[in-house]
Amino acid sequence: MVRKDVPPYVKAAREPLSYIGINKIGLERRGFDAQTIQTIQSIYKNLFVRKGSWKEAINRVEEEFVGEQVQKEILDFIYHSQKGIIKGFQSAKTSKNEIS
Repeated sequence: MVRKDVPPYVKAAREPLSYIGINKIGLERRGFDAQTIQTIQSIYKNLFVRKGSWKEAINRVEEEFVGEQVQKEILDFIYHSQKGIIKGFQSAKTSKNEIS
């Protein structure tokens, strides 16, 4: 059962449902070019992999990917989420105040 929203282009697994990467093969099949796929991957690394608070991660994405259409699409999805967004996979060592 999916309790939180899964952002566009993301693969999710585990319990609780967590980010495990982007759907690169699906993006390639849909005709996304390599640069756009790299941008999507970089955005999600900032959101789900780099350490820091969720707010810091969103601020990094807002600043580092200005003008990128996929940045706008991803952030719009996050801002309009009704259920909240899935988290990155958290290991036992990861604090609740950090994204994994």
